[in-house]
Amino acid sequence: MVGDDLPLVGVLSEPDPDKNSAPDTAVILLNSGVIHRVGSCRLSVTLARNLSERAGLATFRFDFSGIGDSEARRGTLTAAQAAVEEVQEVMDHLNQWKQFDRFILYGLCSGAFASYRTALCDGRVIGTVQLDGYCYQTWKSSILHYAPRILSPSRWVQFVLRKLGLVKFKKGAEVSGIEERYFEVPNFAGYPPRQEVTKGLRELNERGLSMLYVFFGNEYYKYQDQFEDCFKPVVFGDNLTVIHHPHATHILSEPEERKAVVESISDWAQDLIKHTQQPDRNGSETGHRVSLSASNEAPN
Repeated sequence: MVGDDLPLVGVLSEPDPDKNSAPDTAVILLNSGVIHRVGSCRLSVTLARNLSERAGLATFRFDFSGIGDSEARRGTLTAAQAAVEEVQEVMDHLNQWKQFDRFILYGLCSGAFASYRTALCDGRVIGTVQLDGYCYQTWKSSILHYAPRILSPSRWVQFVLRKLGLVKFKKGAEVSGIEERYFEVPNFAGYPPRQEVTKGLRELNERGLSMLYVFFGNEYYKYQDQFEDCFKPVVFGDNLTVIHHPHATHILSEPEERKAVVESISDWAQDLIKHTQQPDRNGSETGHRVSLSASNEAPN
């Protein structure tokens, strides 16, 4: 146990010493919504081990306060603000404990948003991996979204039947049997203004942050280049990699799609390390001591 009050619980996974590609760098895996640090369909566990074995990188996956094994903390911060503070606490702790001073942040949906916000305010972050991160509709995505619906006779029939009360519309919770509070899907209405995200991405790009965005098949992201079209004012160059898996679900429940995404993340991280290797370890200022509970890699 590290810390006395309301510790955060995390799991550290380290590569074999002879396969460690970056002793100064760690990948931090963040929760998505209220899902435990194992991740949806064990995605975080699979990714952590793949990054360790395939890319030679240490990983730390932990539960935000109030999620999984981490007790809730009281305070005046919003959930978004608290997430950034806790990620920074984890970075401080890993620096003190294992001397990591460079970090790659990974997250799915709300975890992606936390990765983005933390990168904005902490220069120790050299890369972010965001699955279904911030993106907005473009004129092309709107056409691709609405045209098939407008031109589909069966959809018009279903629309009329629902209006007449002859067919009941079922929500995802009713179809899947999963409680609705565990659903987390992209929601443009809950996003910050596009101009704000554009400004943030420009700052990160000018800083040289490496960004990997992975988008799945959903109602909002419709084609490969939508992210770049959405944020045209930002000239990303080599800092940006975008992957689109149109046939994958938001939680990557398909084994083959999950395997492909995990391997592409590991390959991207390995390439990032090759291009950002430092000849010597540079010391970094550490903040206040973290309240964390960390253990070595375990089955969960």
